[in-house]
Amino acid sequence: MMDSRKACIAAVASLGWLVLAPGLIIAQEHAAEPEGAGSAIFSLDPGLVIWTWVLFLITLAILSWKVFPMIAGGLEERQRKIQEAIDEAHRSRAEAEKYLAEQRQVLDEAGRKAKEYMERGREAAENTRKEILAEAREQQLALIEEAKREIQVERDQLVEDVRREAIDVSIAAAERLMRANMNSDENRRLVTDYVSELR
Repeated sequence: MMDSRKACIAAVASLGWLVLAPGLIIAQEHAAEPEGAGSAIFSLDPGLVIWTWVLFLITLAILSWKVFPMIAGGLEERQRKIQEAIDEAHRSRAEAEKYLAEQRQVLDEAGRKAKEYMERGREAAENTRKEILAEAREQQLALIEEAKREIQVERDQLVEDVRREAIDVSIAAAERLMRANMNSDENRRLVTDYVSELR
């Protein structure tokens, strides 16, 4: 506050000197001329100079007492507000950087979780595929075994049917050929033995 007051006083004093100096110089030049040679406007009047300086100093004192403190206070208030705005901008920037870092961390975490879920999904799909393939193989093997059993049963049945028919045909043929020599039970036994040898 004192620095700004001193600067204001120096500025007003300089301004006063710049205003009064040309008049004093001109007045001194005209004072050196003979009386009546120049105009009375440019003559130097010591009383006027003294009163001008007295009024100037009174004005300077009033300005120093009332106006300069107000100007200095306004400047300091403005400087304080600017500093507060700068500090607030720094705080806002720090908060924004902190928020940005948090958001990056959240995004990184979300990406990591997404990768983890994708990996789990892949593993689950692979396990499901393996289970389905294993179940399909088991069903296929079961169907093959069932088909083999059915084929074996049908084959055994067919062999039995063929054997029976072969026996019946053989007996009928043998009966025709050997009606007089053998009875039916003997023929059946012979044919059964013959078919057993064929197996």
